[in-house]
Amino acid sequence: MPEILIVEDNLLNMVVEADLLKSFGYEPKKAKDGFEALEVLSEIKIDLVLLDMELPKMHGLELLRRMKLNPETRNIRVIAVTGYCDSESEQEFLKAGCHAVLAKPINFGRFRSQVEEFLT
Repeated sequence: MPEILIVEDNLLNMVVEADLLKSFGYEPKKAKDGFEALEVLSEIKIDLVLLDMELPKMHGLELLRRMKLNPETRNIRVIAVTGYCDSESEQEFLKAGCHAVLAKPINFGRFRSQVEEFLT
């Protein structure tokens, strides 16, 4: 079973994403900030990260930068899940190393197709 990590500080968004993933048959790991995410990434081989960009303590782009610098995590697929989905922000996230950008509020069909695309 692929391992998915949700990095999200908003409890409601975390619950929605986790419940969706569970309905698809996954058991996601969770982190509420970048430091917790780094801890999970050091303990478990993660296949996909769903990354909120506006996080407390460490911005999502900083977490992504640290992941890309680490040989153990640099190839993990990352989907930015963000409320900042204008074309400029989207290009910034893709250039930084995200594989896709999903806008909040989440479109359930697109969410599922993106998750499945990056896990196959």
